[in-house]
Amino acid sequence: MQQYVWEALQDETLLILIACAIVSLVVGLTTEDPKSGWYDGAGIAFAVICVVLVASISDWRQSLQFLELTAEKRKIFINCTRGGRRCKVLIFDLVVGDIVHLNVGDQIPGDGLLVEGQSLVIDESSMTGESDPMSKDDDHPFMLSGCKVLDGFGTMVVTAVGMNTEWGRVMATLSEETDESTPLQERLDSLATTIGKIGLSIAVIVFLVLLIRCLSFQHSPNLIGSKLFIRMFVAEKRIDL
Repeated sequence: MQQYVWEALQDETLLILIACAIVSLVVGLTTEDPKSGWYDGAGIAFAVICVVLVASISDWRQSLQFLELTAEKRKIFINCTRGGRRCKVLIFDLVVGDIVHLNVGDQIPGDGLLVEGQSLVIDESSMTGESDPMSKDDDHPFMLSGCKVLDGFGTMVVTAVGMNTEWGRVMATLSEETDESTPLQERLDSLATTIGKIGLSIAVIVFLVLLIRCLSFQHSPNLIGSKLFIRMFVAEKRIDL
């Protein structure tokens, strides 16, 4: 939960609001009545806390739901022969040397070699990009992880599992490439940064103007008294004339 709160606080808009809340509290408590001068700053701080809590709780709940769905999807049992006995094992418990029994609709759990098969047709489009199904026989015995059995049945011996398979290497390459931002993401980030800088600049200018006005009013006479003094001075001049 702390991680999601920290990630929510990294938003530039929230950082600006936090700074505004601190400045508002300092100015309000020093230049106004302490009993009411903290209202504006406290209001901004309360809004920031609400936004951070809502965002972090939402992300936390979504992560829990994602983990639950991932755990359910991973509960895939494979029919295999291990140590001369046929059994069902989880796909993550599969090891090199297991004999896997494949039927129509099954997904190949690891790289391997065909032992025997009957009219076995495999869809390898996810790995090779070829839309045409591949028939597996003694001339084409190689089985790739992640491919799907379209027709027939057969058995294969597992030669690689997990990240050591061709599928695992492809996924590792894709995960490394996703760290780079796309041109659209770079433009959106640049636009958001520009908007944030403009907003911060306007906020600083407004703050300085208000601060100067506040300080000038503190060191200047009361406006009502000034107007009254001017009127009396004008009246005396008229009497003299």
